[in-house]
Amino acid sequence: MAILNWLLRIVVFLLLLGLAARNSDPVTVRFFFGHEWRVELSLVLLALFFFGALLGALAGWSLARSRAAQDGQSPTAD
Repeated sequence: MAILNWLLRIVVFLLLLGLAARNSDPVTVRFFFGHEWRVELSLVLLALFFFGALLGALAGWSLARSRAAQDGQSPTAD
């Protein structure tokens, strides 16, 4: 099972690396009040990917914490 986990990680890494290599064009991200950010598209995609992963992890942690509180346990207890 550990080998399958590492193979999946390698495949995801190579896919993201290929995506970054293919999307190296500069883009302008426009914020409010006239602020602009010129950066490569691959960095924008990577930042949004990690932001989504962080939100997903926080949602999972919150759900585990609320279920543990309902059960009267500590969320870190095994």
